[in-house]
Amino acid sequence: MKLNLGGQLSFYLPGHPRRLEVQLDGPTWLRDVLTNLGIPIAEIYLVAVNGEMVDPQNTLVSQEDEVKLYPPVDGG
Repeated sequence: MKLNLGGQLSFYLPGHPRRLEVQLDGPTWLRDVLTNLGIPIAEIYLVAVNGEMVDPQNTLVSQEDEVKLYPPVDGG
């Protein structure tokens, strides 16, 4: 699975990669993938799987999926 991290979400991973490849054995709950990586779901505002907005709590992902995560944006 291709995982793209927007904003500060990369800071939760060693080396702060913005993109990484996650190996999955089969369909897996996205929430479990994120928890195993150490990315708090509470820090994620938007999630797109293959270009479609989804709920990270109730989404199954597969090896061929592309997942994009975005944190809330605050400006001033």
